[in-house]
Amino acid sequence: MPRKKKKLALSTEEKLKQLRKRYYILLGFFIIFVAVVACYAYLNYDYLVFKHFISQHYIYTDALDILYEDCLKTDINGKYYKYFDNIVIASVTEKIRQINQDRYTYLYTPEQYTQYKQEEKEEADESEFRILEDRTCYIKITNFSKYTWEFMKSHTSEMQKYPNLMIDLRGNSGGLINSMNKMAELFLPKGSIITIDRMRLFNRTYKSKNNSPLKPENIIILQDRNTASASEGFIAALKDNLDNVTLIGDTTYGKGIGQFTMPLRNGFAVKATTMLWYTPKDVNIHKKGIEPDIFYTDEDIIEFALSVEL
Repeated sequence: MPRKKKKLALSTEEKLKQLRKRYYILLGFFIIFVAVVACYAYLNYDYLVFKHFISQHYIYTDALDILYEDCLKTDINGKYYKYFDNIVIASVTEKIRQINQDRYTYLYTPEQYTQYKQEEKEEADESEFRILEDRTCYIKITNFSKYTWEFMKSHTSEMQKYPNLMIDLRGNSGGLINSMNKMAELFLPKGSIITIDRMRLFNRTYKSKNNSPLKPENIIILQDRNTASASEGFIAALKDNLDNVTLIGDTTYGKGIGQFTMPLRNGFAVKATTMLWYTPKDVNIHKKGIEPDIFYTDEDIIEFALSVEL
């Protein structure tokens, strides 16, 4: 057997060279870190000074209490510095809403954010799947969230048994883009464009990554004026890519913009409009909506849809 080569012992000078090399590497990282912090402080100098100046030294604390209560809807017990960023965010987003009539940009207080998450779950729980007749099954999707994605995925094998699928999106005001993309992927061939997002810094095109497990002969989508945002994205993704989709109901809401919610410290979160989204055919439906193939607004729309010749 070949002998293993013994590691040669390093001399004292070589060990010192290694230590010196590590020292300079660590020193370099430290200098870069200090430079980044100094640059950040320089760029934000005015704000940091203002934050400290007002929150720590402004003499009329009664006015601060009213300001914080008005913006944050909570008693911050004199912790002006801790919550200063939150009142700035609340004030700026409120001004944006006033100027641009953008009701989707605002600060969530911890209570509001918790309530939003709870309501999202409760709304998703109202989704429904049932069999309408021998050849048709029905699924109602109440929002686009991880819960409704899991709901639809759990019924995939059942939906595969029926040649006709009715998807009810009436009253669905949207939700998460990622959930919508996953749900659209269940129907679309690999490589199909789902949606195109256009933002200030870059654009992003979402494409189907998997071959569709659901291939019904006919897809009927029920929609109304409260069908909005991610719901409209889902409709456009299927309608633009497939030739067996029939839209029944009313023109959709027309929300061709999208928001991103950023969680913050202390339970707060900020939501802001960050993009325009376009259909696979490169159309922005904002304030226009998507017209149905067949207009129908009566309460018996499900029975009507069953009677339509596809």
